[in-house]
Amino acid sequence: MPANSQMFSEATEFRVRGVTLSATDDRETLRDKFARVMVDDMYQFVGLLDVNGTILEINRAAAEGVGISVEEVRGTPFWEANWWGVSQETRTTVHEAIQRASHGEFVRCDLEVFSRTSPGETISVDFSLLPIRDQHGEVVFLLPEGRNITEKKRAEAEIARKNEELRSSHALIRQQRDELQSLYDKLLHEQKVSERLLLNLLPYPIAERLKARPDFAPGSVPEIIADSLSDVTVLFADIVAFTQFSGGMSPEQLVGVLNEIFTDFDVIADHYHLEKIKTIGDAYMAAAGLPDPVADHAVRAAYMAMDMMGALDRFNLRRGHDLKMRIGINSGPVVAGVVGKHKFIYDLWGDAVNTASRMESHGVAGRIQVTDATHRLLGDSFVFEERGRIVAKGIGELHTWFLCGPNTLQSPPA
Repeated sequence: MPANSQMFSEATEFRVRGVTLSATDDRETLRDKFARVMVDDMYQFVGLLDVNGTILEINRAAAEGVGISVEEVRGTPFWEANWWGVSQETRTTVHEAIQRASHGEFVRCDLEVFSRTSPGETISVDFSLLPIRDQHGEVVFLLPEGRNITEKKRAEAEIARKNEELRSSHALIRQQRDELQSLYDKLLHEQKVSERLLLNLLPYPIAERLKARPDFAPGSVPEIIADSLSDVTVLFADIVAFTQFSGGMSPEQLVGVLNEIFTDFDVIADHYHLEKIKTIGDAYMAAAGLPDPVADHAVRAAYMAMDMMGALDRFNLRRGHDLKMRIGINSGPVVAGVVGKHKFIYDLWGDAVNTASRMESHGVAGRIQVTDATHRLLGDSFVFEERGRIVAKGIGELHTWFLCGPNTLQSPPA
């Protein structure tokens, strides 16, 4: 069949890469010639080997692309062809692949070779061998193909490197996150410990006010935390002759005894909602009606005093001791506030405080002594024994009462 007339519009024949195309060529002849043009100009390597691996033909463009001619390698064993400066390892790999393909196996692998045109440059090749069979199914030729995948490999390596960097960054971020979380947990724990310690020292409302106060700065005037409270009941307790009692004790034993007794007192204070103010040696001070006012402050203090006497009796029974205690109570106005910048303390001042202290120091072992002010607030809800007038140091004459217990109809505060 004649060739396309447009191809031969100006000439009856022309040559392309050693192939002469003529207007008189039939379709099958043109097809063969076109195949030679296509194969020769393919950038991808393709060739034809006999069953033993001898090179019968290779495409010209691929050969010239690596700096060799077809004539150099035609008739040469494929694994020995010197078109790339291949290593012995690569030669062995190719030879083994040809042996496998000659037995009918399709073989594919990646090879690392070196370019003759750019010495030292590594070229990655996607290499395959396809067995070609005759009409009887026997392998007669091998079709080798090679595709330069160097840029693809480099891109894959770069992607892998970036992925590794991302994994490393992610691991570092996760480690830093875990370290920050651990640090945050420690800070949170320390904050809770600090707040717990602060609440052990101060009433909750006072602690909140103190936390909101700015730190002292040079030249600045700090906010003063102080309150004037008109209705408060103050309680002082002191263990009688404790110095003589503890004379033969070790420091650990002494502190252990006071800790056991005062811990019981703290539990009682929490139960009746009194504020423990402080302990001084073997003396214990608490107050009702602060920092938040309550109407029954005197009743709460009275019940605490009686429960304290009972707690000391139970301690004596447990430990086999015979300790006695004096308790003094007074009611009236006080000033309450926080003193100091470091190791601060919530304390009370005023005549009502001084008088409560004298009620204890001028009291009687095993008794609870109260002033007229507290007696009036307690009224008929409690049973009293009138002590009469005493002379209190620094204050003068006072009329006092011993608190004996609650009236049978009286219920303790919730």
